[in-house]
Amino acid sequence: MAKIDVRGHWQNKRGELVHPDLVPVDKKLEDEVVENLVAGAKVEHERMVEFKTRAFAECYDFVDMLRQEYNMDRLAASSTGAVTLKNYDGTAEVQIAVAKLITFDQKLALAKEKVNEYLTEKTAHADPEIQTLILKAFDVKNGKVDAKQIISLKSYKIEHPKWVEAMAMIDDATEIAGTKSYIRFKERDGRKIDGELKNIVLDIASVQIKESEISRIREEGEEK
Repeated sequence: MAKIDVRGHWQNKRGELVHPDLVPVDKKLEDEVVENLVAGAKVEHERMVEFKTRAFAECYDFVDMLRQEYNMDRLAASSTGAVTLKNYDGTAEVQIAVAKLITFDQKLALAKEKVNEYLTEKTAHADPEIQTLILKAFDVKNGKVDAKQIISLKSYKIEHPKWVEAMAMIDDATEIAGTKSYIRFKERDGRKIDGELKNIVLDIASVQIKESEISRIREEGEEK
């Protein structure tokens, strides 16, 4: 519920206190709906944090058990490694992937200048679409460049000396700032051995729901 003082006055968006009789009924109901849903979302968030933490721990515990079985020492960095575990028939899978967090130093700006030099020389013959893709890789969003797009430039088979020099500058500018681990849960359609392996979506924004289920829940609410 919105902040209410000892007199029962409601605080509005400007921080002003409003007498409850002056707060429209629909606004009171809207406040209740939002507060209930946000409270529920926070509970689900905590459950997901707990589940994710436990999932990582169980995966790494299993890997350490395998190490012991083969008389291998437990690695101090084992909790940062990639892991893929599958059930016996291969219809379910848990995967931990480790991604490098890449940043670039000031030499990236020099690499861009060198790429521009190359493009200036090749303007008459270069494909405009390729030029656009190359320059787009250096676009800055939220204060950062997209590391994947920058690294993808190295896939172009271009032998021009200035391009080669620019790619070397990108190599020199690249720094590994750390790693980030991701855990994914997968299952085959219908738990069939030849079924398509699909991710079990835990991102609420990406979860697919049916309109019919929404209608059913609403109808159940009306019946109560």
